[in-house]
Amino acid sequence: MERIGDVSSIERRLITELKEVFSDIQLAGKSKVDDLESSLEMLKTLRGLVYEKMNQIPHEALILKTAKLLQDEFYPNIHIEWLWNPRQTGKKSEPDLQGLDKEKVIVSAEITTSSKSQGTINTRMAFVLQKLSAMPGDKYYVVTTEDMEHSAKSKISSLGYQINILRV
Repeated sequence: MERIGDVSSIERRLITELKEVFSDIQLAGKSKVDDLESSLEMLKTLRGLVYEKMNQIPHEALILKTAKLLQDEFYPNIHIEWLWNPRQTGKKSEPDLQGLDKEKVIVSAEITTSSKSQGTINTRMAFVLQKLSAMPGDKYYVVTTEDMEHSAKSKISSLGYQINILRV
């Protein structure tokens, strides 16, 4: 896991990456759609340019937002060192966000930007909640929609996990 450094610097990098994504989309939007073969090839190229960033940038931004929220609202009197896996590249035993107080883990959080709990997302949620339930510290599963919150609450309740749900 990496230490969360200068948040302003990270936010500037994310804005630069977002500009690149929108530029690629705008460029593709100017292309002529004359025949199926070349149009599909253009779509494939566009997907290669923006797909991963469209998943990772919101995830990374939500991790930062979560760290700030937890620090300000839940742990205002503790100086927490925040560690993260910004691009979902951590080990299977690591959360997306971890908070340390004097080298002791006090927060473990998993963050999702998915909006609907269906299919693969639903299966993944069950796996992530199981993984999170075994982690040290206060546990948080962070979602952005009512649908994901409801699904997570249902799973947590039925499995008896001690995990807090945050909808941000």
